Amino acid sequence: MNRSVAEKEYEVNYYEIDYKERLLITSLVNYFGDIATKHSENVGGGLSYSRKNGVAWVLYKWNIDIKHYPEYGQKIRVRTNACSFRKFYGYRTFEVFDKEDNMIAKANSIWLLIDTNKRKILRITEDMYKIFGLTEKDNKPLLIKNVKLPKKFTIEKSFNVRYSDIDTNKHVNNVKYIDWILETIPLNIILEYNIKHINITYEKEALYGEKIKIFTELKKQDEGYISLHKIIDNNGKELSVIEAIWDANEK
Repeated sequence: MNRSVAEKEYEVNYYEIDYKERLLITSLVNYFGDIATKHSENVGGGLSYSRKNGVAWVLYKWNIDIKHYPEYGQKIRVRTNACSFRKFYGYRTFEVFDKEDNMIAKANSIWLLIDTNKRKILRITEDMYKIFGLTEKDNKPLLIKNVKLPKKFTIEKSFNVRYSDIDTNKHVNNVKYIDWILETIPLNIILEYNIKHINITYEKEALYGEKIKIFTELKKQDEGYISLHKIIDNNGKELSVIEAIWDANEK
């Protein structure tokens, strides 16, 4: 058994879809978070281990490509592979398959192990190598490009961090940042286009009660748009930078 790989089947529920009856991108990323957590639980490095040892995995970068959004009631398989560790970084891939075994989405991700008491980054521990069945030779990094932001933004919106935004690490769940940027996109683009690619870097955690501000810039491109986003806290510190590529809805 390959301890670094896990797979789970999901059925697309009504509360996970948009008006087109297709899976929301936030629901898909929630599947990724769920299977990653389930994987950790299966191999003995889950929530109880994290509480006992005062550690947690936090997301640093996403690079997600979506070929096709599944529809309401469809069943899909999500596979994840904790493929390598390198110093402070954990690298994990995701693949999504439909019932005909066609790959409909994939993602690369980079994670950091933190001390939950000191809120500091830790070097990957020997325990983690053993838990996921990896060795120090499994050290190939996943390269995710940096988001290049524009000099000016034309859209700006503010939010207060709510209790429902907080996860088990006591900070804003990574999926909420996608929710936030979607609120800055004009409705006609939301209705007529889908996100086919999204690249996210999380630079600083956001906590309950903070006021955050999102800056968004849209650029027309071929048959779609590129949206660029910067999220800052009330002290002006950068929390996240995001790039999304939008294509016309599937027929």
